[in-house]
Amino acid sequence: MVQRVPNSALLEAGLKLMTAVGLPLRKLEAKGRAMIYETDEGNSVRVRTCNDHVLVAVASSSGTETKLNLEGTDKILVIMPETPRTPGPVMAFLVPTNVALEAIRSAHGDWKTNNQSTNRTWNIWFGDDGLSTANNFARKWDAYRLRASTSVESDVTRNSKASPATLGEVILDAKRQIASAAGVPETAVKISIDLA
Repeated sequence: MVQRVPNSALLEAGLKLMTAVGLPLRKLEAKGRAMIYETDEGNSVRVRTCNDHVLVAVASSSGTETKLNLEGTDKILVIMPETPRTPGPVMAFLVPTNVALEAIRSAHGDWKTNNQSTNRTWNIWFGDDGLSTANNFARKWDAYRLRASTSVESDVTRNSKASPATLGEVILDAKRQIASAAGVPETAVKISIDLA
């Protein structure tokens, strides 16, 4: 099973971060699954959680000036684990919607120059592989990062009070922690155990 942090835990962490920086949010009624909130100053905020360091926007058509599903609020709050798909510290960015839309449209336009696809899922990434203008938004949007800290527990930690963790869960959690501390992907961490 692929590890991921529950969206509900990321949402809770993001709301804590907003309160910590003096911008508590209250939930507004929204259509469908949209998570729309409002600040005390009356700014509307669309909340997006993601386990991978990516912001996804879905376009209504493949045209470059199409409507994106991020439109309609003043700001977008993007919440993700600092290490993708890993419990622990969480980071969040509160970005003006017009800034986010411009970045997504620009990145998609660059991508479309070399691809004649009708793809309606447009993305920008917070990591940096040095290959695309759609990358490195953690650095590009550093001014929008919430300067507070919080974290989410692993399911193993959260459930340990109810039942002991299996050996597999302990190993998986250890791999995540080692990868995070070493700054390497989980696939680079090899653990061998001699139970003799």
